[in-house]
Amino acid sequence: MTGLQFIERVLIPAFVLCLLLGSVGGALLGLALALRSASALQFMTRMNRWVSTRRALRPVEIPRGMEPTTGRKPWLGVFLLAGGALAFYLLLARLQIPPSGGTDIKRWLVTGLALQATKWFLVAGAALSLAVGSMLLFFPRAYIAFEAKMNAWYSTRRLLPADSDAMRQPLDSMVVAHPRQAGWLIFVASLVVAVAMAALLGVH
Repeated sequence: MTGLQFIERVLIPAFVLCLLLGSVGGALLGLALALRSASALQFMTRMNRWVSTRRALRPVEIPRGMEPTTGRKPWLGVFLLAGGALAFYLLLARLQIPPSGGTDIKRWLVTGLALQATKWFLVAGAALSLAVGSMLLFFPRAYIAFEAKMNAWYSTRRLLPADSDAMRQPLDSMVVAHPRQAGWLIFVASLVVAVAMAALLGVH
């Protein structure tokens, strides 16, 4: 199975099915808002629980400093260089993953995608080991600069705006103000999407 066949036979139908299920759920919610507004609004109030990412990520935002390497460590450089070279050779010259033929999707996913991705991930790791070992042995200043850059602390709170964690729900306010009208609008729009997705699945 080629990549285009996999996209056409697996990914697109799965995406359309997700849209169909979501539109059916939207239609049920809209119908509930239109016919039983009070119960639907209570349900929405229970579901709209705000979870602050700043509080959840507070433990990982604590800076943890790492002491830089002092002095040269040739034994570590030799180990990384030799291990990286051996792994690089074995992965590229000795490890041959047979191509997956036929139309078996599970075999294509395991052999053609997962194993190949794992192989090249390990190749990238071996190349990194070669580079770090070379820097330790022959370019100690470059290694110290590389280590300082890799150990730099980056805070997500500095990257995000100050009000990024503020709760915004203008749609909910409009729905609360006009539940029946919003319910019928959501129901009709979701029903149109559900019918279209069902038709696509039937044609596919």
